[in-house]
Amino acid sequence: MRIPEEVIEQVRSNVEIVDIIGQYVQLRKSGKNYFGLCPFHEEKTPSFSVAPEKQIFHCFSCHRGGNVFKFIMEIEKISFPEAVFKVAELGGISLPPQLLNSSFEEEAVDSETNQLRRAYSEAAQLFHHILLNTQLGESALAYLQDRGLTTETIEKFQLGFAPQREILVAFLSEKGFSQQLLIKTGLFADKENGVLRQRFRGRVLFPIRDAQGYVVAFSGRTLSQDPKVPKYLNSPETKLFNKRRILFNFDLAKSAIRQNGFALLLEGFMDVLSAYQAGVQNGIASMGTSLTNEQVYLLERTTEHLCLCYDGDKPGQNAIARALKLLQPVTRLKLNVVLLPEKQDPDEYIQKNGGQAFKNLVTKKQQTKMSFWMTYLATRHNLENENEQLAYISEVLEKIAQLTEPIERDLYLNQLAKRFSLEKSSLTKQLHLLIRQQKQFKQPISSLQLQQSPDVSLHAERKYSQIEKAERLLLYRLLHSYEVRSHLKGVTGFSFIHDQYQTIYLLAEGYFQAYDEYETARFLDFLQADDLRQIIISLEIENYAQDGSMEEIQDCVRLIMQVSPIEEKLLQIKQQLIAARKTNDQQLITKLTIEFVDLLKQKQLKKSTSL
Repeated sequence: MRIPEEVIEQVRSNVEIVDIIGQYVQLRKSGKNYFGLCPFHEEKTPSFSVAPEKQIFHCFSCHRGGNVFKFIMEIEKISFPEAVFKVAELGGISLPPQLLNSSFEEEAVDSETNQLRRAYSEAAQLFHHILLNTQLGESALAYLQDRGLTTETIEKFQLGFAPQREILVAFLSEKGFSQQLLIKTGLFADKENGVLRQRFRGRVLFPIRDAQGYVVAFSGRTLSQDPKVPKYLNSPETKLFNKRRILFNFDLAKSAIRQNGFALLLEGFMDVLSAYQAGVQNGIASMGTSLTNEQVYLLERTTEHLCLCYDGDKPGQNAIARALKLLQPVTRLKLNVVLLPEKQDPDEYIQKNGGQAFKNLVTKKQQTKMSFWMTYLATRHNLENENEQLAYISEVLEKIAQLTEPIERDLYLNQLAKRFSLEKSSLTKQLHLLIRQQKQFKQPISSLQLQQSPDVSLHAERKYSQIEKAERLLLYRLLHSYEVRSHLKGVTGFSFIHDQYQTIYLLAEGYFQAYDEYETARFLDFLQADDLRQIIISLEIENYAQDGSMEEIQDCVRLIMQVSPIEEKLLQIKQQLIAARKTNDQQLITKLTIEFVDLLKQKQLKKSTSL
């Protein structure tokens, strides 16, 4: 069914675009607008703008733009009807019950992506049911309870159990999924005889969700004691799942990250679950690998502060060191570290000391990354030995040289000088030498080498001819002014030269028959066509003066109606001449040249008569 226009209007007019987009992008106010890193492509400098007055967004790099519905359609990859419902949900707007129970989803394209999402959703519900409600799941449930997880946490994260028995093929087939699609889910291993077998068997399942909350993969933990059986088994990469782009629990943690002001990076899924249960709900984990550029970019868009909390043993500390090295070029994230007692991971710490103790640890006892380096590097040297002391001091100075704030450098130089009873001036001299060396060998690359998304190209700003500038200004004015629209109706034979502008002009007449006032966000939905919407977005971000004079309008009309047809014809002939010269068509070249000269004379005549 079609969503009634009054419902769309209700949702659009009762949400604030900054509040909705702010749930996906870290925004900062600058002047009248808000800016952040674009969520549709990777970038170092914020070029993504949200204009609350106009209720639109626009990226100056990739040129995506639109209203709140368009943003949700793009970011969630859903249809317009689904976007209306999603915006209502995010904005806390209640919709009529009959709409919520309607089949509006049928309007969405039944794409392969949507089918894969549905398949994973059905599978997650099945495995979750088996864990909580069947004898098959009793041993897995006992294991999770022994690990200290409550039923509430198990339900919150929709943990499940995949039994040894083959049940998933029949279950999903009954739900209407084709075998070809089942193969693409990655939930099955295709044997030589063509029979699909469950990938996960005899394993506790942790659903892995993307940033929008869709289940896109599973990680299965075996209950077997057989050392030959891998402890963990993950879904393969699919159309939905790219482990480089996924952070475990990011969808649930986003709001807590913004509320607490930092993200807590943990090593394992159980650490995240235990922390969440303890009240630390801003915990996330990478997918069993070192942090990737894509994951870092996801964090940069959400917070300015990342805190690492890994296991307290030597491998855990080494993992923190590797992560800090990877994050060293990232200037947009403040990095802190939480150190746990030796041989304890966050889950074990919580079990031993309680949730409140862990909460206090991660909120009140964070160390700076430099403090971590000074402690960590000390464990790698015998500081009773002078050669080892010199090596340690040299390594610490290299880390201090990477700091950008003079006060920070001074703080740690003082600590280093005091620890080894050294003159600070000698350390400062050595530090300045290191800084010069680092600048000399520093490669001229971005702070974080991020690959551009394949569908994004950074276009140079388009340059418009005088005629098109007049058309654009006039179009902007008529949309925003009843007086200009009335004036144009009285101009006999007026039309825009470019078809797209004329189309918008004609559609605007229909819009103003339905609505008394112009609202950019509403007009964007009225237009339907993306190319026309982009024109409106580009007009709205122009720095036009708020009020124009009637003299300005008349100048635009005169230019469009008198000079512009000749200009456009001259441009066409120029293009035809280029083509004719390539084919060496002398007869056509002569004909076009004569036409070109005649038009130039007409142009000069019109200019002289209009003076």
